Amino acid sequence: MIKRILLLSFMLMGFSPSVLWAQKQTFELIMGRVAEDNAVTKPKQVDAAAIKLFDKWQEDGSWSDINYKAIDITKWQPSTHLDRLRTIVNAYTDKDGSFYGNPQIFNKIQNALAFWYDQDPKSDNWWHNEIDVPQKLGELLISLRYGSQKLSKELEANLIERMKRGVAEKKTGANKTDIALHYFYRALLTQDKALLKLAVDQLLEPVALVDGAEGLQYDYSYMQHGPQLYISGYGAVYLTGIVKIGKYVANTPYAMSKEQVALFSKFYRDVYLKTFRSKYIDFNVEGRGISRKDILKKTSEKYRINNAKLIDPKNADDWENNRLRVDSAEAPSFKVTPYHQHFWKADYTLHIRPNYSFNVRIASNRTNRSESGNKENLYGRYLSDGATNIQVNGPEYFNIMPIWEWDKIPGTTSVDNKEDLLLDKFWGHLGDNAFAGGVSDQVYGATAYQLDYDNVLAKKAWFFFDDEIVCLGADIHSKDERNVTTTLNQTWLNGKVSSSVADIKTESPEQMNIAANGWLFHNGVAYVFPKPSQVNVSTATQTGSWYKINNSFGKAEVSGSVFKAWIDHGKQPEGADYAYIVLPGLKDAAALKKYNSPIEIVRNDKDVQAVFHKKLNLTQVVFYTAGTATVSGLEITVDKPSVLMVKSLKGAEKEVLVADPLQKETALKVSLKNAKNGVQKDLSITLPTGPYKGSTKSEKVSL
Repeated sequence: MIKRILLLSFMLMGFSPSVLWAQKQTFELIMGRVAEDNAVTKPKQVDAAAIKLFDKWQEDGSWSDINYKAIDITKWQPSTHLDRLRTIVNAYTDKDGSFYGNPQIFNKIQNALAFWYDQDPKSDNWWHNEIDVPQKLGELLISLRYGSQKLSKELEANLIERMKRGVAEKKTGANKTDIALHYFYRALLTQDKALLKLAVDQLLEPVALVDGAEGLQYDYSYMQHGPQLYISGYGAVYLTGIVKIGKYVANTPYAMSKEQVALFSKFYRDVYLKTFRSKYIDFNVEGRGISRKDILKKTSEKYRINNAKLIDPKNADDWENNRLRVDSAEAPSFKVTPYHQHFWKADYTLHIRPNYSFNVRIASNRTNRSESGNKENLYGRYLSDGATNIQVNGPEYFNIMPIWEWDKIPGTTSVDNKEDLLLDKFWGHLGDNAFAGGVSDQVYGATAYQLDYDNVLAKKAWFFFDDEIVCLGADIHSKDERNVTTTLNQTWLNGKVSSSVADIKTESPEQMNIAANGWLFHNGVAYVFPKPSQVNVSTATQTGSWYKINNSFGKAEVSGSVFKAWIDHGKQPEGADYAYIVLPGLKDAAALKKYNSPIEIVRNDKDVQAVFHKKLNLTQVVFYTAGTATVSGLEITVDKPSVLMVKSLKGAEKEVLVADPLQKETALKVSLKNAKNGVQKDLSITLPTGPYKGSTKSEKVSL
């Protein structure tokens, strides 16, 4: 490790900025932090890794097994040259390592950088040329400033000049942050104050709320590539850039403002980290990255959390609780409190309880559907149609994507194709439906989606409580010759599958006739059917390859046993429906024998989907048109389509919460009538406008 750089620890021990400035000038201070961030933590391991790279490292600094002419858009071979140099530079600059100051190694490092400059490899993917390469060059050059020998001034100047690729001012969101980061490195290397200010301004400019443009939204979701859900993926890149810059410039004139720290902290703690179950993230928030191997397992998140704690020490306890949970040092339930949020800008719902997570992704003509691009996520055409991520332990969906049946994404209603269908539009495109939204009080809520995609129409809704999520579908139509199905789940098989009919004993798909209030149970999750239902269940071995879904991976066959359950609505359904209640987090199927459902499904038709929870005395209703629904003695009338929730407070007092799923109305008239005493109250609720269209508004009333 670079021992001379102690400034970050001084800062943490409470030294004032004046003490820091007395020891270092601003540039040296910040560059020292960058160097420390990239320095060796385990010398023996780095030395061993460097030794392995010497074999094919030629005198001119190139590696014999790298094709420097490659132009691939993903897994671009030439970038491996810089990655290997990073390992060797770490070994060379580490004072505790065996290669520190080795002149022969330094000469080859210099040759390797000269070779790179002369060859100037380029990818057909702009990201490598304008983001990845300049960033890596900047980090290498900064690290080498702390070696015992210095690069020739001419070579260093040439490489710094070569870093001038990409224009941060023309980019948004994570792309802006990525390019501005190598501006930042270049400013440090050249001690250019104007460039340093520009770089920091560009880096921190995205730490602000935007209305529908790429970046951090007013609901604290994150979108990139148009209005497309990317809480992870590009959202994670955004966080990485902010965490780096925030740590580097702390206690300097360039430090983040209190307002910027607050925005960053809220997105990271209250949104991004809430999409985790243990160290596994919700597949809904990765965008096209869902097709990348190991992407859902975030083994290094703990390091970013530790750095975030330095930027936002006020919330140190919460950062540490998150780190323990995400690092699996504590149980997935550790310090998890009930939380529910519908993100009206991104068409996404988070529902979290200590013993499970149940999240939903939908789409509308205001948001882009899941994208395919760079030959990634080739089959994700139904990922935006009500995909439900149900996690109890965490790894339920980890690396299952190569063997998924892609028209049976958990939670979705779609046509049943003979073979998986490729996405035929790239980089995301707006949905066709206007009706998509949800109501939320941060603990409970309801989400609704009027599906209109791939020759299927349906009205789908989810009603979220503590122990139950009620899943309803109605008015399902299709003129397609293919069958239409609704998938309950498709996840790794883990243990036996039980049901109220019989245990599943065959791998082959089996159709089960489940009586009213019958159930299906697998891996801590139960599916209860309020009415008689025909449910198809499979525990078969499924086969595929990573190459099939992402052409940057190999074609080797992968397989595994999968639990898959779905309802078949047949060909060309006219007004079909479904209803099932999910109970996640149960210890075993025996718990179902004691379960007495508090759920009353009041209506599930083309106009209204309504559910009442008896224990919570909580009503949730989706109105697809103006109309009336009577729920547990309460007559509710609305004059426009809406998603509504009525909470019982003390005595006769009620709280009415509403949201506009079309995001076009300014007011909603709601009438509540108590059937017992005839008392009626008429409300005219002013709905949120501007960037808050579609968010929840509440009013209290006494009946």
